[in-house]
Amino acid sequence: MNKKPLLIGLLLLPCLLSAQSPDIKLGKIDFPQAYIHAGQEFPRGNYEIVLTMKDSVPFFNVYNSDQELLFEELAIVKAHPAKGTRSRFHVDIGGMLDNEYLRIKVTTQREWLMSYFLVKK
Repeated sequence: MNKKPLLIGLLLLPCLLSAQSPDIKLGKIDFPQAYIHAGQEFPRGNYEIVLTMKDSVPFFNVYNSDQELLFEELAIVKAHPAKGTRSRFHVDIGGMLDNEYLRIKVTTQREWLMSYFLVKK
């Protein structure tokens, strides 16, 4: 039996799986305050956030506790070479200095992907 095709297939399997599902599930993120998106108010609480790509453009999808898509938010992308890191991605959640916005920032090995949510005052 020729083991070469089997070995090549096993090596390509992770590439094929990642190409099919580029979504990164960031998990449940606690929004400590109510926020506003596109003129609509959302209460404070836990929201499921998924980073996804549409036509090579990154979006943050925000889901409620029933896994219903509430809205999509275009990600702000900034080039950032993360030298010395081996992790696929890292998530930071925090308020801006003036506490007017809540920021979600995903650091990958090549870029920062950010989204800002207006805190309801």
